[in-house]
Amino acid sequence: MKELAVSYSDEKGQEIKLTASDIVEYISTDSSVTEKEVFTFLNMCKYLKLNPFLKEIYLIKYKDSPATFVISYQTLLKRAEENKNFNGYETEVKGEIPNMSATATVYRKDRSYPVKITVNYSEAVKTVMDRQTKELRPTNMWKSMPEWMLRKVALARALKEAFPSAIGNAQVSVSEIVDIDSDDKRVQEEIKEGDGQKAIDEMYGASEGEAKDRKLKLYEILKEKKIDTLGKVKEILKEVLPDENWSNIKKDVFEKMPEEKLQQVIEYLKKV
Repeated sequence: MKELAVSYSDEKGQEIKLTASDIVEYISTDSSVTEKEVFTFLNMCKYLKLNPFLKEIYLIKYKDSPATFVISYQTLLKRAEENKNFNGYETEVKGEIPNMSATATVYRKDRSYPVKITVNYSEAVKTVMDRQTKELRPTNMWKSMPEWMLRKVALARALKEAFPSAIGNAQVSVSEIVDIDSDDKRVQEEIKEGDGQKAIDEMYGASEGEAKDRKLKLYEILKEKKIDTLGKVKEILKEVLPDENWSNIKKDVFEKMPEEKLQQVIEYLKKV
């Protein structure tokens, strides 16, 4: 393979240099990636000013199958939030599986009408083949947090329609916008064993770095809104998550909280 390379600055002005060797060795999920696929990926990173080392974009490749270029959900949301015309969003989940649906509404300051997208569970749920029963079953995240996952798909579609320039002309299926951590040792082992698709499908959720950023964001909002006592925090939690017992919370309540609940708290605080 030719030693292809691109140099560019990301949106923060940080200089980035990517080579074909970097992509094959550190980014692609399989070394069988072709020269054409590497060339396309390099130029997509440059055009969209994305940094694959920060997991803003992924190159997912399996032997004998075309490569897939996946824009992360966080990247799409971040790009929309940074747009000067972004004016917030709302999401709503209704019903129970299999009739569950999620609606996302994205607002722009320069448009009279918002973008409103509704997604049904049956069309969005990710499934894998059960090795024992040979039947399709929801991936781990879709099984444990179906409302959260469906909400993300609806919001991703609405954001993409409201801000099409956020990811340029990248041919990325919305259903493939996922959050994965390809550095996870289990994922790496399963990829080596030829079961990479299962590993990727089940690695939904924020990476460790993204989780840390989310907590920092939450603490900044709490400080800004002067929510500085456990009593005030308890009142917020009762509003956001009323079905849980918050009577004996401690200072580390957010450190132990699952990512999807942290995000719910953040979104609630943005509105109050």
